[in-house]
Amino acid sequence: MSKYDYQIVHNISDLKEALANLVPQPGRHLGEFLVEDGVISEQQLTDILKHKTDNPHLRIGQLMIQMGAVSPTQVSIALGKKFGIPFVQLHEFKISPEVLNMVPTDLALQYNALPLAEVDGILILAMEDPMDWEARDVIRFHANRMVDAVIASSQDISQTLSEYYSQQQDIEILDEVELDLLPRHESDFDSKELANLVEQKPIVRMINSLLQQAVMRAASDINIRPEKDRVNVYFRIDGKLQFVRSLNRHMLLPLVTRIKVIGQMDIAEHHLPQDGHARLVRGNNEVDLRLSIIPTVTGESVVIRILDTEVGLKPLSSIGFGEREIRLLRDLVSRSFGIFLVTGPTGSGKSTTLYSVLNELKKKGPHIITVEDPVEYHMDGVEQIQVLNARGYTFAEALRHILRHDPDVIMIGEIRDVETARIANKAALTGHTVLSTLHTNDAASSITRLLDMGIEPYLLSATMLGGMAQRLIRLNCTHCVKPAKVETELLQELHLSSDEVFYRGEGCPSCNNTGYHGRVAVCEILPVTNKIRNLITAGADSQTIKQAAVDEGMISLTEHAMMLAREGKTSIEEVYSIRLE
Repeated sequence: MSKYDYQIVHNISDLKEALANLVPQPGRHLGEFLVEDGVISEQQLTDILKHKTDNPHLRIGQLMIQMGAVSPTQVSIALGKKFGIPFVQLHEFKISPEVLNMVPTDLALQYNALPLAEVDGILILAMEDPMDWEARDVIRFHANRMVDAVIASSQDISQTLSEYYSQQQDIEILDEVELDLLPRHESDFDSKELANLVEQKPIVRMINSLLQQAVMRAASDINIRPEKDRVNVYFRIDGKLQFVRSLNRHMLLPLVTRIKVIGQMDIAEHHLPQDGHARLVRGNNEVDLRLSIIPTVTGESVVIRILDTEVGLKPLSSIGFGEREIRLLRDLVSRSFGIFLVTGPTGSGKSTTLYSVLNELKKKGPHIITVEDPVEYHMDGVEQIQVLNARGYTFAEALRHILRHDPDVIMIGEIRDVETARIANKAALTGHTVLSTLHTNDAASSITRLLDMGIEPYLLSATMLGGMAQRLIRLNCTHCVKPAKVETELLQELHLSSDEVFYRGEGCPSCNNTGYHGRVAVCEILPVTNKIRNLITAGADSQTIKQAAVDEGMISLTEHAMMLAREGKTSIEEVYSIRLE
């Protein structure tokens, strides 16, 4: 056992003491430390280890985080105890400029490693994975001194790097680029000259830096918005836009042109919207980028959608569903034929859920074919088809060919039109399991939407397995969550008693002062029972179908969100924002 009472490091004095006294405990498992600290129970650990057998590719710590049993910080602290490595709370740690300058900006951002201090001639780095020997060796070479590493959460490191390095990097880049030579307007440049300019290191480095920071902070989108006198950059994190930084207005045209180059777009076109895609390799992980550029009165605006396969492909247990929902979902999609629909607005996690379902089905070895627009995450063992509307290769056209290709399971990215709906229903009638998405508000409306599209009620009642509506709801930050005062009007709207206690994150450095960190799915699952099948045949409306489902035990989406609020996992404001009733 350690002779040192393990504690979180907040300053240089704590760091020196911890480095001198911590002793590793390699014989103990990660779960033991988490149980010992009261983070999880023995029963939770047993359940997690059972899930581990179904997800052998995931480390136990990763699985615990995905299942929502622990936070990344709690795992990092437990790892620190196991390996005898201090855990550092970065937002309280003061770092000198001399230490920061020991590591080049590019390397710090590339490896998500933050120089903290020099202790006895050794440079101490804060890293998510202190066992990343490649990163340590590269930084040791460039810093020209021995290095050691301590643990910090990935989010804390990336946020602190952004604070310390972003402004410095802008200065470095602008020093290297002569602003007077930069084109101020698209009419001021020769396209060949601009194409050469955007291949230079400063511009390339700025785009790479933005992309790396966004991926490290788990952003789903990067927004680059031109203003009259500046360019503002935002990241969408946990569904909400967060301001990141402002750039010199003169950088807009070179940055947009560079993005066009990597997205294989026309750099000479400035008056029409353009779309493109690219791929970013980060370690062993590939990140797909969907690029959208539209002209505005202040210049071209850019949105980069980030599709991180490492983040996107999750086991069902980590999405946020309870054991009841997972059992019901598995039962519905394991049938030999029929249609199952996931509904909700854009950005509600529908695709993530369907990919998780496909991962479950894959274990039984069926022939799975998907038709998508676009293919968001690449899956081994699944044949995925990209729709090409410009060439007439639509969802409906692809489905006709798929039915002759001997599939067992078909996943359609979205049912958008009558023709696709009819072919999907025909596929279900002929012995295929069909999974797809629709843009409807609740589960019952997915049934009536297909009826409105022209599917005969008697045919749909024979094929419909069920529907699921879902939303993504933000979780309270575990570092700053406290009992919250809820407005009387909100309680009345949700029919709640003033005696109930609810919680909300106050805002702290760990959550970027938002009060929230991470999201989970809330849902309602409507299985098509004999009673509901008869209602479909009779052409009942969505409200009648929903009430019948509730009478048979369906937990509504609002109720599911309210359960999380009563457990302190989310706020009443979040429940109110996604309510359906």
